[in-house]
Amino acid sequence: MSRGRRAGVRALFGQRLRALRKLRKLTQEELGERSAVTGKLIGQIERGTGNPTLEVIAGLAAALGVELAVLMQFEEDQPTGSGEHAAAKVAALERVTRFLADRPAGEVERAFRILEAALGGE
Repeated sequence: MSRGRRAGVRALFGQRLRALRKLRKLTQEELGERSAVTGKLIGQIERGTGNPTLEVIAGLAAALGVELAVLMQFEEDQPTGSGEHAAAKVAALERVTRFLADRPAGEVERAFRILEAALGGE
């Protein structure tokens, strides 16, 4: 992986972390306390300049109350857009997921078809 691609991944991870932190209404310091790191490191990670270890990433996921895979799930492959936009998107995805989580498979499929028709399929 090239140095530029690694920097892009750090920026994407930072955007994702910031969006989830803001969604949970936590300051950088509060998230740092919950995940046993400093608020300064949280800021560096969010700006894409910090390079967290796997242990730190796992601690961040636990502190945010999300699965590790959710923290690492990037909707984009390039760091674009504002933090507020990213936070709103994460919040909307979580609401949709919670809404559909306990629905029967047929209802989930119907909801998908409705969304696809409304928003245009791929």
